[in-house]
Amino acid sequence: MHKFRWSLIVFLWLTSPSLAAPPKAPQTIKLTYKAYWGGFVISKVYGAAQLDPGNYQVDISYEVTGLAAIFSKAHNSSSARGIFTEDGTLTPLSYESEGGWSKNSYRNKVRFRKEDGKIISHDQDFKFREEVKYIPIRDDLKYGPDLISFYLGLMFQDPPLTNWPELRHQNVFGGFFLFDIAYRCPGMGTLDSRRAIYRGKALVCEFSDRIIDGRFERLKKSKKKKKKAKKEKQPDPVKIWFARVGDLDAMIPVYSKFAVGWGNVRVYLSEIEVIPGPDQRKAS
Repeated sequence: MHKFRWSLIVFLWLTSPSLAAPPKAPQTIKLTYKAYWGGFVISKVYGAAQLDPGNYQVDISYEVTGLAAIFSKAHNSSSARGIFTEDGTLTPLSYESEGGWSKNSYRNKVRFRKEDGKIISHDQDFKFREEVKYIPIRDDLKYGPDLISFYLGLMFQDPPLTNWPELRHQNVFGGFFLFDIAYRCPGMGTLDSRRAIYRGKALVCEFSDRIIDGRFERLKKSKKKKKKAKKEKQPDPVKIWFARVGDLDAMIPVYSKFAVGWGNVRVYLSEIEVIPGPDQRKAS
C-alpha cells in the first residue's frame, strides 16, 4: 500500500470542499517540491493550480528517481477540474490519475455530476505483476470529492487553517479506493532547514487514511507454508507543516515527513510562483 500512500502524500499540498472561499481574482499558482531520502533528492513534485472565482484546474506530477528508484520506480500524473459555487464550496467535475511502479501500472478517469457529486462515468485500468482481482467500490458510495478537490479546499478554507486538536473525517473517492481521511492540526512548529525556501513558524497538521471500500485480491495463493499472521501495525499519521509564503493569501504546505517501505522521506517546498491573470482553461 505504500505506493498508493506516496500518491496520497503528493496531493497534500492542495487542500476540503467544505467552508472553502474561492480566490477573489484569477491566478495560477505553481509549486515545486523536492523529496529527500537521506541526503539525496529522489523526486521533484510539480503542481499547478489555475484558479478564478468560478473555476479550478489542478495538475500534479512526480517521478521517483536516483537511488530510490531501486526500491520503487513510482510515477504519477493527476489532474482535477471543477467549479466554485456561489456559496463558496468546491464541486468536482472530473478527475484523472495514471502512473505506476516497476512493471505495475494503473489509470483512472472519472466524471462527476455537477448537481450532487455522484459519479456518472468511471473508466479504469490496471496491470500488475501479480494476478489480482479488483473488488470495486459499491455504486452507492461512488461520489466525490476526489483526492485533489478534497485537499484544494483546505488551502482556501474560511476561516483560515488554524489549530484544532480534535479529529475531523472526510470520505474521499480515490479511484480504486474509497478513503476515510482523518486530520487535525494540534499545534505550531518552527521550520529551520537550508533545503526549504521558507523558514519560520508553521502550523503542524496530521493526516491518516483508511480504506473503506474497494480492494484487490490475489488470484494465486502462495504454495509456501503459511506463517501465523501478524497484526498489521497502523502507520503513524503523516505530518504536514503549513505556512503563508510571500504574498500568497493561503496556507500552503512547506514541509512533510513520512515513512515508506524503504525509509523516511522528507519533502520541502523549493519553488513558488504566483501568476495573476485570467485562467485560459475553464472547467465545463
